[in-house]
Amino acid sequence: MLMEKKTLTQVGSSLPPGSQGGVLWTKRTISAQFLVCLICLILALQEPFSWAQESQAQKQNAGAASQEQGSSFWKGIRWNGHLAISYIHNTTSSTSTFRVFDEEARRFTLHQMGFWLEKPPTGESPFGFGVDIVLGSDAKKIHAMGLGDTDDPFDLTQAYITYMVPLGTGLMLKVGKFVTLHGAEVIRRPENFNVSRSILFGYAIPFTHTGLLATYPITDRFTVTASIVNGWDNVTDNNSGKSLHGMVTLLPRKDLTVTIGGTWGPERAGTNGPKRGLVDIVAAYKPTPTVSLIANFDYGREADAVPNQLGEAQKAHWYGGAGYILYDLTTRWAIGLRGEFFNDPQGLRLGWTDAHTGLPIGLTLREVTGTVRYKITEQLLANFEYRQDFANHPVFGQSPGRQKSQGTILVELVYVWK
Repeated sequence: MLMEKKTLTQVGSSLPPGSQGGVLWTKRTISAQFLVCLICLILALQEPFSWAQESQAQKQNAGAASQEQGSSFWKGIRWNGHLAISYIHNTTSSTSTFRVFDEEARRFTLHQMGFWLEKPPTGESPFGFGVDIVLGSDAKKIHAMGLGDTDDPFDLTQAYITYMVPLGTGLMLKVGKFVTLHGAEVIRRPENFNVSRSILFGYAIPFTHTGLLATYPITDRFTVTASIVNGWDNVTDNNSGKSLHGMVTLLPRKDLTVTIGGTWGPERAGTNGPKRGLVDIVAAYKPTPTVSLIANFDYGREADAVPNQLGEAQKAHWYGGAGYILYDLTTRWAIGLRGEFFNDPQGLRLGWTDAHTGLPIGLTLREVTGTVRYKITEQLLANFEYRQDFANHPVFGQSPGRQKSQGTILVELVYVWK
């Protein structure tokens, strides 16, 4: 993943090594206790206060109406969860280079056991919240700085409070930790068609942010979102500056959605000087009920980011694009094709260095992915994928026999609770 993403989480962070056994055991025990409590809470809320609702229906007095208004907060609560397990085979190596969640090949992997619980704000009940947790190997790759050890297979991906301000069509405020606005793919596995994540998802954009976000629908076809956050994948900020994060959503027609987003601010530890900027564009078009077309483009740059051959800091930039074609053959069978490229001229995002000089070098990556999905039941999905990666330097596999390409076969089962 990104040079920093691998250290911490993504764009602008770094994944550290593991922790000592005793400390890690304690953290995992706490994580398990938290999970048990959360599951109990979810089950309790599945039929929220049903006994109270029945008693209210039996009462024919003024007190019944007030009790019903008080319980309106719980009526909008939604929850779900999923389990994702895969087998990954790399045709040339036991490790898949420049992959996000599927680096370890030739083995079965428990990627995610995820749970989410949310209550969107409404005019009747303006306060809401959201909690999203991930357990499994994927959790090790998305930890935000200041929240969890990178070797802990538990991640509190989202935790926020929302409030609907009665202003115009409704100004929605969100404060806490939330997933990024950028990208065509997301962390939750059931919401992606392909098994593997794109290069852009792993190296061009952040995973999460912590801060304050505001969303306002100016019209039913134009929505604006603005946010001030600690930075890229930071719960604890690594400097005293803040980053701006936002997006506009356009609906030129009912079957076409276009989002244009950006993030700008200081992301370097201990300094508010050099700034990092990112522009992300996603267009989704559904010409027929069975066909979906998606395009994603990212461009980022950062000042004084990498050293040159004279040892002086120089600006770095990165850019890439991805295209998707998804087609539902029947109600159970679907196929998809993804193609993309990613260019990292100064070696900032991919973090590849020259073996002789130790300096970062530029790489250009390309990949083509074909996926077949079969819906076994309404809750159980089987995904079959073949992916071929290419690079302009021999970076795939293990030294000294590195190659300029790698092929992987992935089989995944995803179970969605409801």
